[in-house]
Amino acid sequence: MPSLSDLVQHQLAGLWLLVRGDARGLSNFDISDEGVVRSFLAFVICLPAIIVHAVLRRIEFLQVSPDLGRSTITFLFQAMALQTAGWVLSLGCLMLFGLLLGLRPLLRPLVVLMNWAAVPALYLAYGIVYPIAMLPDDSIVFSLLKAALLVGASVGAIVIAWLALRTVVGGSLVRRSALMVLVALPATYIVSMLETSMGLRLPHG
Repeated sequence: MPSLSDLVQHQLAGLWLLVRGDARGLSNFDISDEGVVRSFLAFVICLPAIIVHAVLRRIEFLQVSPDLGRSTITFLFQAMALQTAGWVLSLGCLMLFGLLLGLRPLLRPLVVLMNWAAVPALYLAYGIVYPIAMLPDDSIVFSLLKAALLVGASVGAIVIAWLALRTVVGGSLVRRSALMVLVALPATYIVSMLETSMGLRLPHG
């Protein structure tokens, strides 16, 4: 059995092939029952990034609010639970709307692909982009650079997801677009509502 690092590298190599339009990248993903279950190891691998994000979020929150009555441990637990909810909701939307859009034969590879694609996405977002975004705005130039980084990262993530989806799903442009929107928007909206109800939204947000 390959080591965890080899397993991750194998999945990322497959993802890169799919982004480049090479369908052979699908062979890197195990879509058997065992492979689908194993793909949820990606969540365990992402836990350090999720913890870092929760800690940085706490620091950012305390900069604008004393947050009296809630311990740091409680906040961290809630922030990590919110991330978990986002992951689960995205997968749920993928399966639900994938079925409605007639993509039943592709649900296994799409679930496996989404799980493993979260590894580079979360480490880049929470290990690089978010910490830089938290840096104080000492100048207009730096503020513009931060804004450009955030926009570039967001656009880059969308483009990469679109390219991989084009290789895996193919077919109608409308169906691929609908799948991306229907996976992203409901999950984002529900997570936003949960964030507000749990008191995790920044007071100035």
